[in-house]
Amino acid sequence: MIPGLGIYVNNRAAVFMRETYSLAKLLEAARLAEQLGFEFVSVGDSPLAKPRYTPIPVLAAIAAQTSRIRLSTGILQPHMRHPVMLAQDWATLDELSGGRTWFTVGLGTGPPELVAHEYQVIGIPKKRRGVAFEESIEIIKRLWTENTVSYAGSIFRFENVTLGYTTAQQPHPPVIIACGGYIPRQAGTGPNDFFSEARAGTFHGPFDRVARLGDGWITGIITPDEYRTTLALIRTIAAERYQRTLDASFRTILNCFIHVADDAKTARREGIAFLEQYHRRPFDDETVRRWLIYGSPEECAERIQRFAEVGVQSFQLVPASRDPLAQIERIAERVMPLLQNTRVSEAS
Repeated sequence: MIPGLGIYVNNRAAVFMRETYSLAKLLEAARLAEQLGFEFVSVGDSPLAKPRYTPIPVLAAIAAQTSRIRLSTGILQPHMRHPVMLAQDWATLDELSGGRTWFTVGLGTGPPELVAHEYQVIGIPKKRRGVAFEESIEIIKRLWTENTVSYAGSIFRFENVTLGYTTAQQPHPPVIIACGGYIPRQAGTGPNDFFSEARAGTFHGPFDRVARLGDGWITGIITPDEYRTTLALIRTIAAERYQRTLDASFRTILNCFIHVADDAKTARREGIAFLEQYHRRPFDDETVRRWLIYGSPEECAERIQRFAEVGVQSFQLVPASRDPLAQIERIAERVMPLLQNTRVSEAS
């Protein structure tokens, strides 16, 4: 199977890099991605920690200007909205798009002080965000599949709620859960808002959450060996604890930044500059090595192929460049054919 490539159309960069990432350019990038044969487009979400245009209206605009390409979030933070309203909003988006959405969700991250302020404003204690996240997913899935729902959780509580309509996809859009993070060896580097000396230099996460609630898994800053091992762990937990079989319909996605250029040094330098500007934090070499695919088309295709061989079905590619449209074209014209040729030669 040829891995699916998706493009992250950057609704955060549209705010702070307007000259090249405006909303008009964002919509142009989405149309171009469909024209060039990409599997999906995605947008991000972070109310305050990384201000950006709101994801669902942006995806609705993309839906109106495309007809085939899948629409996703990479990622949406469901627990920062009331789940009843979010279930309605996403069901509407799924209907508007003709059932093209992936509901890709996670806790989110960012500079620690900004993340803490974000949760203070939202009114949920940061230390309880995991609980709020899981309750949100439980509620939304029930609202999409049951006529009337009552819920008594520790964060959300309500009685006798009926949406009045269902999603275009049945039983509901795939719920793809972001989980897992790499902890750098040095505090204050990389994109995440957590650090532990005991776990520095390791990849870990609450993978039970994916095994119990997910129709798919997205992660990043991971090696191929870690991806293979973690995917096997998720499948084992799902089978042994929850009697769930995660077959080929279980969507596996890798999130990564990419900069394709004939000169690897230039690609790496420009990619790191974008990462640090985008996340407003310095990046250590190990995080860069794990998260940024860079170099010639052949080098980039080789990195993608290694992850495809350990179970990644789709790649959420974030152009790490001040010229995203050129990167989208370069990926389609010079990287995609290498992946297709590799798969053909293996099958022959």
